[in-house]
Amino acid sequence: MDHVALTFQPEARDHVAAQRLYDRHSRWAIADRVVAILLALVGAVSTTAVGARWWTLVWFPLALLEWFHLLTVRPLLARLWFRQNPQFRETYHLVFDDAGIRFRTASIDSTLAWSHYHRVLEDANVWLLVYGPRMYTVLPKRAFTFESEQVFRALLAHNLTAQTRSNA
Repeated sequence: MDHVALTFQPEARDHVAAQRLYDRHSRWAIADRVVAILLALVGAVSTTAVGARWWTLVWFPLALLEWFHLLTVRPLLARLWFRQNPQFRETYHLVFDDAGIRFRTASIDSTLAWSHYHRVLEDANVWLLVYGPRMYTVLPKRAFTFESEQVFRALLAHNLTAQTRSNA
């Protein structure tokens, strides 16, 4: 039976990347785009009405920052929550196979069924196994070898339905 064993130390950058990935796939991502367009329109209208002044031009960089989700405080909150959670100071040992996911740290030893998760997100930095609103397991890609990531993809394909998979 194919399995993947991962051992890693959680890092704040992984959780910031996870937060950004999750936010890009949330309903709020559309709202951010609408707000960015509105900011650009305010800039265009105010610049047209009174000319190029600092307070009419400031709307354009704000619109760009909002478009790319850079005005959010969530990355700062993710770092704060990471530092405050003692669970993230432990080394993680995970084993994935067809039977489920074995999750071990110094204080946790549990087995989760694949059905616990309803959605999977991926980008260049992390995998997210989502099990609820803003609730997910963060798997840093740095913990995978090329071979283990291929086996992990196969396990996902076999154990999760096609509609649960999303790529960034």
